[in-house]
Amino acid sequence: MTLSGPSIDLVQLAMYDWSEVRGATDKLWTQIHNALEYRGISSPEVLDRKQDPETGWGSPRLLLSQTCGLPLVQNLRDQVAVLGRFTYQNLPATGDYHSVIVVRRSDSIDDPEALSGHRAAINHENSYSGCLALKRWAGRLAEETDFFASVIATGSHRDSVCAVANGFADTAAIDHVSWCLAKLVEPTAQTLKVVARTDDRPGLPLITRTGHDTKTIASFRSALDEAVTTLDPVSRNVLGITGFVPAHVHDYDVIDEDLQQFGTTALC
Repeated sequence: MTLSGPSIDLVQLAMYDWSEVRGATDKLWTQIHNALEYRGISSPEVLDRKQDPETGWGSPRLLLSQTCGLPLVQNLRDQVAVLGRFTYQNLPATGDYHSVIVVRRSDSIDDPEALSGHRAAINHENSYSGCLALKRWAGRLAEETDFFASVIATGSHRDSVCAVANGFADTAAIDHVSWCLAKLVEPTAQTLKVVARTDDRPGLPLITRTGHDTKTIASFRSALDEAVTTLDPVSRNVLGITGFVPAHVHDYDVIDEDLQQFGTTALC
C-alpha cells in the first residue's frame, strides 16, 4: 500500500495556517506524517506553503489538504476524496462549525437587523463561512436581496477582521476557528464584538486525490485520528483542535443546498 513518487507528494494545511501558529501546524503535520508512514503511506516531511491551495486541491500530486465546503461542492466533488474533518474547541463533536457576525465595539449596534444598509466585508466569494453563510444569514434575517449597502472582498478572514476594526467595513462573518485565532494573535480583534452567529454547517473537509482503495482511505482516517490524539497539548490548544471525525462528500450536500438557495442572492 506504499504511496510514493513525485506525482503524489503535495501536502498542505493552509486554511488556518496563520503565521503566529505555524509552529503548531508543523507539529501537527509531523504527527500526521509519522502516522501515515507507519501505515505504509509515504509523505513529504514538510508542508508545501508555496503552491496556491486552490491549485493544490485539484492537483494530481495531492496527498492531503484541507479545503472549504463551498469549493468542494462547486468544483471538487469528482476530483477529490473526502477523508473527514477536525473537531475544534467549543464546537460540536461532529466537526460542525459556524461563523460569527462581528461589528466594532464602539458602534451602537446590538440588534443584527440594524446592520441593514451598512457595509460588509467578505474574505472571498468562494468561501462558505465568510460569504455564502453571510448571504444566507442576511437573507433569512430580512428576506432581502440588498441587505447591505456595499461589500468589499478582503482576501482572508483576518483581513476582514482588520477591515471592520479599521472602519473600511461595518461587519463581517468570521468562521469560529478564525475568530478564535484572531482573538489570540490579532490585536484589532479586541475592538470587535459578536452580535450574531450563523447556523452550524459541516467543518472544513480534509481531502486527498481520488483513486485510493477503501483500505487506503481507512488508513488515512486512522492516521489523522492518531495524529490529533498524539499531538502535544500545547499545539492542540493553540490550534484549537480536539479530535478528528471521518466524513464523506455527501455530508456536504447541505452546503450545496445553501448554494442553490442563496448563491445567486447578491449581498448588495
